Amino acid sequence: MKNRNLKESFSKAIDGFVFGVKYERNIKIQISITVLLILIMLYFHFSLNDILIVLLWIGLVISAEYMNTAIEKAMDFINNGYSPQIKIVKDLSASAVFILALLAFVSGILIFMKYIKIFRLQ
Repeated sequence: MKNRNLKESFSKAIDGFVFGVKYERNIKIQISITVLLILIMLYFHFSLNDILIVLLWIGLVISAEYMNTAIEKAMDFINNGYSPQIKIVKDLSASAVFILALLAFVSGILIFMKYIKIFRLQ
């Protein structure tokens, strides 16, 4: 089913975003962490470059989580029971999110260390 116009495309994208926020636990957690990180960055007056890097990581992780959710939903539609092949697909999809989240976490710690004294190594 092809979108007829730009407005319809945006509407479907917003519907997907709302679905994720409403029904997916990991997305709720990631959105909550995003709000917290933005508040911390504003409080500690992060540089524009550091804010952009953190926002880029956030966008990558949340986007990957949405893709993971889409893959899981598609696999459940194909086979709602247990399948070793579908388990591999779901595990690989989840590992992609995990790898990005881990890299984002390490990058975030390195960036936040510049601003928050509790993280500074002496």
